[in-house]
Amino acid sequence: MKSKRRKITTYTHAGISIREIRPEYFQVDYMRNKQRERLGFKTLPEAKTHCEIISRKISNEGTSVLDLSPTQRGDAKAAFKVLDGQASLLTAARFWARHNAVGTAGATVAELGRRWLANLKAQGCRETTIAEREHKVQRLDTDMGDKPVVNVTRDDLAGWLTSKGLTGATFDSYRRAYRAMFQYATEEKMTEYNAAAGIKPVRMDEKLPTPLSVDATAAILRMAEKYVPIMVPTLAVQFFAGMRPGEAMGLDWAAIDFKQKIIRVMPETSKVRRSRIIEMNQTLIDWLTPYRKLSGTIGIGTKSQFSFYMLRKPIGEKPEKGQPDKRKPGIVKAAGVKWIQDGPRKTFASMHYATNDNAAKLASILGHTGGQDVLFRHYRGLVTKTDARKYWKIRPANKAAGVVRANFKKAVG
Repeated sequence: MKSKRRKITTYTHAGISIREIRPEYFQVDYMRNKQRERLGFKTLPEAKTHCEIISRKISNEGTSVLDLSPTQRGDAKAAFKVLDGQASLLTAARFWARHNAVGTAGATVAELGRRWLANLKAQGCRETTIAEREHKVQRLDTDMGDKPVVNVTRDDLAGWLTSKGLTGATFDSYRRAYRAMFQYATEEKMTEYNAAAGIKPVRMDEKLPTPLSVDATAAILRMAEKYVPIMVPTLAVQFFAGMRPGEAMGLDWAAIDFKQKIIRVMPETSKVRRSRIIEMNQTLIDWLTPYRKLSGTIGIGTKSQFSFYMLRKPIGEKPEKGQPDKRKPGIVKAAGVKWIQDGPRKTFASMHYATNDNAAKLASILGHTGGQDVLFRHYRGLVTKTDARKYWKIRPANKAAGVVRANFKKAVG
């Protein structure tokens, strides 16, 4: 014969169920932390009191508070005390998640560098600009490449710049490049703030350009004329027309009008993407004439070629077989000259100003957009009129013997 199951009496108090399991055992039954929670009490009044406490929590804090353990509620209370009303707990949690790449691998500094450079190329930045930016990206990548972009702080970048011994204009050049790179990161939603934006530019005295001397200029051109003639036209338009290296390496013979004595710099080769006309002086004409062609690149066409011939190519007579090669690397060393970055253009500007004392005309030739006052401050009084007269008298060695066409094929070999 089957035994009869005892009927369980159920009470509802404050919206929560209480079951009388057996005499002196009243069970309160509710959901907590996504799990059912049951608590037993000896008397019904004790069970009802507990139901009232739970009901008040639900009324005051919402049902979600019941999903938290006592430890979690304690953490939340302590967190609110730390935040002191400055931000919500949710905002603080999201900030922590972003800066610890929770839920995503997060873009690294290396990935940011690759994407930024690709974006610069897509925008049509000049080869020289890309090369300069690429160098800076690679240096940062070496030390921070694996670091998530969201974890990079202002102090990280400022400390890195200082650790590399960067000072003055060099420090500022790196600062500007990284500011642009991390601004791109914010635009691409890789991070919420520009870590480089808070790095202040260094205060420094204005640095005047350093031109090459007349003797140094002549030595470089003579060495190029004798051993690397393909470099002569490229150097000549920099030394005697003030063209930028990128403009000189993109110049075509078709843009040089010997009849009207002008050079047309086209927007696609100009750094500032503006066309301009440069009047050729007789010194430049004499240096270009022996190499004149109807069309084609006037000399070398890439920065790597320029660097190779100026700094690495063995210069001098090739030694006989079995004899040691004592040739010096590059035109600069062979000429016994200390190279200056963008030296030919700075030298032209200094000599032109000493000769003409006209900042407006010089700005027009250089395609300078920084204002005439900058040229006035930078180039006034750098060289004497005597040196300038000597400068414009520098002529190719083969001029006296007449026009001689250069064998470019032999020069490249």
